[in-house]
Amino acid sequence: MKKNSLFMSVLASLFMLGCSQEEVAPNDGDGDNGEATTSYLAVNLVSSDATGSRATGGDYEDGSAAENKVSKVRFYFFDGLGGISNVKNNGGSYVNYFDWEPKEQQGTGGTGDVEKILTAKIVINTKAGDGLPQCIAAVINPDGVTGLGNSSLSLTNLKEITQDYATTGENGLTSEGYFVMFNAVYSNGSTDISSVSIPESKMKKTADDAIADPVTIYVERSVAKVKVTLDNSIGFNNGLLEVKDKEGNPILVKGTDGTQKNVYLKLDKWGLTANTNNGRLVKKINPGWSGTWWYNDHRSFWAINSMSATNQWHTYNDINTDLGTSLYTNENAQKNDINATTGGAQENTKVILKGTICTSDGSAVTIARHGGAHFVDTKTDGYPNLKKSILDMMRGYGYTYYYSVTENDETTYTEIGTDDIEIKMADQENKEESNNNCYVYAQLTSTAEGKTWHASNAKDAPTIEASVINGTLKNKKTEDENETEYIIDRPLLWVDGMTYYYYEIEHIQNLNDPDKKNLIGVVRNHIYATNITKIAGLGTPVYDPTKTIYPEKPENNDHFIAARINILSWRVVKNDYELEW
Repeated sequence: MKKNSLFMSVLASLFMLGCSQEEVAPNDGDGDNGEATTSYLAVNLVSSDATGSRATGGDYEDGSAAENKVSKVRFYFFDGLGGISNVKNNGGSYVNYFDWEPKEQQGTGGTGDVEKILTAKIVINTKAGDGLPQCIAAVINPDGVTGLGNSSLSLTNLKEITQDYATTGENGLTSEGYFVMFNAVYSNGSTDISSVSIPESKMKKTADDAIADPVTIYVERSVAKVKVTLDNSIGFNNGLLEVKDKEGNPILVKGTDGTQKNVYLKLDKWGLTANTNNGRLVKKINPGWSGTWWYNDHRSFWAINSMSATNQWHTYNDINTDLGTSLYTNENAQKNDINATTGGAQENTKVILKGTICTSDGSAVTIARHGGAHFVDTKTDGYPNLKKSILDMMRGYGYTYYYSVTENDETTYTEIGTDDIEIKMADQENKEESNNNCYVYAQLTSTAEGKTWHASNAKDAPTIEASVINGTLKNKKTEDENETEYIIDRPLLWVDGMTYYYYEIEHIQNLNDPDKKNLIGVVRNHIYATNITKIAGLGTPVYDPTKTIYPEKPENNDHFIAARINILSWRVVKNDYELEW
């Protein structure tokens, strides 16, 4: 695969050239009126991947037509401190930016690492008495970027711009002609380099001189891309995978007829969750990060999140991307800022796969797990098998409850039954208040709560509150928050076979970690290509597909998913990745 990325598939060079006054006049506004100093500057825009792979190894992938199309480039010019340096008369007042629109997407024929070359013919005009610009930055496809406007912006202003760069659809910032890119940001050992220096020697008196001595800007896309594929070795047959545990033994489920049956997994769709809702226009780094493994002379491989970004959570029904189709996502790497400010996004971006547990003919089946056993249940009857298992366990631990009815001065006691309880899902309206929302529990029905309850069926047994029974069914054995043992084993319920698997995206190996563990995160201009090599277990159950999922792994739920992740930036770093529940 060719080492290329950026617009026009690999490496794009944009030459800012001099031209006749007739060509310049509409954008210039000064003409030759003696009030401006005209200079010529040539700039090559180059993919940040152009010099090859990092120490961890890797390859590159061409961008698609949508990812490569350039509708416009806006160049910003600064003084040596990142302040405004005006270069163009804009309706009577000077501004520090210049917009250029290509008339056509010219190509070199794809020779070597140069796929396309775009040529812009412009003149840089500085007002008499003003100094020449000392730094330059480029926003590619700026029309969808909020906050740019028509006024001058300093580098600090640009760094404050945040937006959801992963938007799709017509005019979305990942659509053709709107795909946003910006200067690659890296470290020089003491500070971040987020604009490119323009030595005075690069400002020429003629266009020909400028072309012979250009400035180079490395640029990268503002989003990352994630792909998910299924390896042929997994063992799907006609879209179904026999569900086995980690050791390769079939997971058997007790059917309604009492026999043990095999069940199968059908993977339907995939998506991203805990992804961030916005990213920075200008990547932020910490030059004080230890070592030099995280950057090279024109690019960095880690980043600091936008502090205003928050994690996005989704329902089971929201997971609707076909396997093999890519998704774009905003940066989600370091969660807190350099000054220890806590960012709004504190979770890592995750891949979530949506599946259905079914019989051999592909029919979805509702399965409960309780007391160490898996068994088929019926949704339409309110899960009678699960309710019976719960009541049997409660009775076995010595908790017996009876309701009394008195007629004609005679009181009868009836033990709690399956019609007296209902199955409910864990409360989880938001992430912070959610606690193991994949579990379900039993509670008295509203009718049963109105009954008169007793702890025994002895004559004249004292009454108890319905809340005592509800507490037995749901609560821990002690009030200790660290206690993990419940009075009644917490049930899992795969309603209509709905299940999911998930894993966090690994980025690169942290060479400062003694164990050399991989950093977890997502960084712009990388493709995280996941090839799933093995799936085991029933996954995490779903009770209500309209409720928000905060991904979790049930305790002692013997399932896992193994995946091999290749990270591309529109570049590849190969990893073997195994996730286990």
